[in-house]
Amino acid sequence: MAQPARGSLRPRFSLVVGAAVATAAIGALARATGWTLSSSSSTNCWRREGLGRNRRAVAIRAGSLGEDIQIAPQRRILCSGAVAGLCSQVSTPAAADGPSGLQQRLASKSAEQLRSPIFNIPPRQQIFPQWLEGTWQARQVFAGFVFPLLPRERVMREVDVPGFKTCSIIDIADVGKSPVEFDLRWVSRQGIVLEDVPFNLKESVRGHLDKGEVTRVDYEPEKDPNRLTLAIRGSRNAERVELFVNSRDSEAPKDNPDLFFTSEYRRQVTFSSRVVQGYSGNYQHFRTFRRSGTDSVRVNVLTACYVDPLNPLYFEAIDKPVVVFSHQMNLTRRSPAEI
Repeated sequence: MAQPARGSLRPRFSLVVGAAVATAAIGALARATGWTLSSSSSTNCWRREGLGRNRRAVAIRAGSLGEDIQIAPQRRILCSGAVAGLCSQVSTPAAADGPSGLQQRLASKSAEQLRSPIFNIPPRQQIFPQWLEGTWQARQVFAGFVFPLLPRERVMREVDVPGFKTCSIIDIADVGKSPVEFDLRWVSRQGIVLEDVPFNLKESVRGHLDKGEVTRVDYEPEKDPNRLTLAIRGSRNAERVELFVNSRDSEAPKDNPDLFFTSEYRRQVTFSSRVVQGYSGNYQHFRTFRRSGTDSVRVNVLTACYVDPLNPLYFEAIDKPVVVFSHQMNLTRRSPAEI
């Protein structure tokens, strides 16, 4: 796997760690005392304008993010002894007797609930429902955006916030482009369904960029499911992307097997000949999968974007997103003859 350029990450990493420790202490004090940072509530709804080229979309409100979600008990996908070795490397959906965690956060439909994790334990690979196995034709549309914390004008001045540059959110490489069509695939390994990450990243970048393409993906999930490197051709903003997954979560309602929820918190470092040392971005995908038939799935994707600890806005936002993008996808299963 390709390694980061010498000196490109380590100095920033030490500063980030120091800022994260300070942030954690401030956050703990704030929660203990009930103290909160001030925020602007007048920026909850914006029309889509200025983030792309001649595009229009419907805005979303901070108080109404996502779809209607029914709170329900959870189930756990169990691992048999035959696949115990594989299960030690993968993350299973949470089990609970009532509403909790990820599903409850999404059901609140509030951007306040889309905070980034402060302390991260290296997560395992994500297990998906059996009904997602296969290759799917995806049609993605942009559904809107919201600036839930700070005024739009202040946030948009920070060009390194994920989503404001092409390829800064690598699997939504051109935020605002709509519609976008590409293929997605989930594969079965020893009876466990996993995402085909290299295939999906190549396909999504191809769909979003008219002239760009992924020429190589270095990914060894057996050794480290949380890091991969992409080489990209045809994009001025990204020639190499280092992707680090710092947290994952998932839930599956016990009384509705057609629903599945996931989240994935990433740190992306993007390199190009224009920015030799690269620039970093932190974002989190929240995905709701809703099966509507044997060969049809609807996916709602909320992407919460955060400011880097070295950014001047960081101590006004801490772990809260400064912008949230919404996309909707319709998946149609491809027949064996189409693959």
